Amino acid sequence: MTAMPPPQDPALNVTTAGVPLRVLVSVRNLAEAQVAAQAGVGFIDLKEPADGALGGLPPSQIAAIVAQLRRIAPQTPVTATIGDWPAAALEVVTRQVERVAAAGPDHVKVGLEPGEDGRRLTHRLVALHRAGLPVVPVLLADRGVDEVQLQILLAERLPAVMLDTADKRSGSLLQRLGDDLLAPLLQRIRTSGALAGLAGALRREDLPRLNALAPDFAGFRSAVCAGDRRLGLDAGRLSALLTALATAPEPEPEPEPEPVPVPVQPAALTSAAA
Repeated sequence: MTAMPPPQDPALNVTTAGVPLRVLVSVRNLAEAQVAAQAGVGFIDLKEPADGALGGLPPSQIAAIVAQLRRIAPQTPVTATIGDWPAAALEVVTRQVERVAAAGPDHVKVGLEPGEDGRRLTHRLVALHRAGLPVVPVLLADRGVDEVQLQILLAERLPAVMLDTADKRSGSLLQRLGDDLLAPLLQRIRTSGALAGLAGALRREDLPRLNALAPDFAGFRSAVCAGDRRLGLDAGRLSALLTALATAPEPEPEPEPEPVPVPVQPAALTSAAA
């Protein structure tokens, strides 16, 4: 198979090949956004954790935070969620994507449940992407990944595709989906030209596995809060996470396979065959 060039996203201004794992931190207000910016995270994600997995902030609040971040951290990409909406509410989701995009973040995250309604919403997100809206689909993989949805998304050159969980109380994404499933999914996403992101109750203890899986970025909220994810961001926990990531050893390369001996025919048989 011909190797694909490193995925690139002009809005993020990055090339992902050989770049260490970058941290996306979800924040709920300007004060938390400032903490994340000062810590030097890779992405700042605007959401309301008290309103669900992808709870959204009001577009007016998103616009105010984005304006401040452009001033204090102009190189840091900003994402924002539209809120948790049923997949069947196509027109509501469309309006929310448009409203959040108008508030100025680099990317707008939209959750996708598996199933028929989710597939219809997937087609709608592709249409919004083609219309120029900066949509990032978030596949909610509590019960696995919908292969049809994934194929629809990978046929487009989206800026990024994320895997996440809807229920943050039942274990992390890495506890629900093994590395043997996640690794090929990440490879398929990157081969499509998109950045590949993981999230879903990820913990500091997950860093070795995350480094081995090597997504382009990983999203954290629970791990950087003092207690419940609905409580405030903790600067000390965030600093400890980033320090642990910076000092984590590089994953061990896979050993080269042992050469397989090639059987040699006896000389007499070789002569007879000739």
